[in-house]
Amino acid sequence: MSPAPDLRPDEFAARRKAARRTALVVALIAVGVYVAFILSGVLGR
Repeated sequence: MSPAPDLRPDEFAARRKAARRTALVVALIAVGVYVAFILSGVLGR
């Protein structure tokens, strides 16, 4: 995927940093849900 031609390098870097941060937040939420599901199964007995 190539960057849009009208983006300056600093704008592209800022967009890339924001996308990386968003992906990290989504991944952390997914891991949290996974851990909560596992713990509910283990502690719910």
